[in-house]
Amino acid sequence: MDYYNLAIKRESTRSFKKKPVLERQLEELQDYFLQCRKLIEDIPVTIELLGPETQSILSGCAGYHNFMIEAPHYLLISSPKMEHYLENAGYIGEDLVMKLTELELESCWITVGDSTETKKRLSLPENMEPCALIAFGNATVMLPSSRLDIKSISDVTIKKRTGFVAPKLSVDHAVYTKNWGESAEISSLPLNSSLYQAFIAACCAPSYLNLQSYRFIMDGNRILFVTLPDELTTPDDTRLNAGIAMLHFAGAMENHHSSESGWIMGAPEDVFELPEGARIDGYYTT
Repeated sequence: MDYYNLAIKRESTRSFKKKPVLERQLEELQDYFLQCRKLIEDIPVTIELLGPETQSILSGCAGYHNFMIEAPHYLLISSPKMEHYLENAGYIGEDLVMKLTELELESCWITVGDSTETKKRLSLPENMEPCALIAFGNATVMLPSSRLDIKSISDVTIKKRTGFVAPKLSVDHAVYTKNWGESAEISSLPLNSSLYQAFIAACCAPSYLNLQSYRFIMDGNRILFVTLPDELTTPDDTRLNAGIAMLHFAGAMENHHSSESGWIMGAPEDVFELPEGARIDGYYTT
């Protein structure tokens, strides 16, 4: 897949046609389940295709402000609770979103607000946790540059988009040198360079409320992924967001150069000066 262009092209939608997608699209998507990218190969994962009944089943325990998006299809990613299992689920889920985008389908990440209740309602095995939920299908016709703003069942409005859709975060504000806060001036790189495209793709990654509370540090041939404190995003969603952004970076980077190690989770032994509450989630060697 062309991760760079797919990362720029993908957009979240919260309004889907009720009509199911084409059978050939579903078959190609399901065939991709076994070959989709994983952040950590050793973590067991199940990917399930769920139907429209999921909207009523999970009403009140999952969704945008606990409002379940109505869609003809959903993807559920489940995994045992292990170290970095949520980052892994975010990585896998966004790879599936890239595949959906390639298939000309629209999608939307759905927040799992109450994982215990979600697990109960979906009758998941005792050792499996519902990590990620994604709605997908064909979007309804929306006004140009607009989006649905859903506060409750009775309070749904259409808001005009403002500013640039992508990238959401400027690369020069997203990538620092080893001196925190000092821009690495990534925009000075050639537009067709693998590193520049990888950072652009990462800056286009979706996150909870599009807050994108993460940054990168360039340290020689290492790229460090730093999560910033954010009072609006839960710890679980923060880890999912990290996996999503890591997928965008690695996918675009490896369109040009394959990587033997990919993302290595955790911080290197070096000491870096970071803001209070910030942490290094992983690093990538170019």
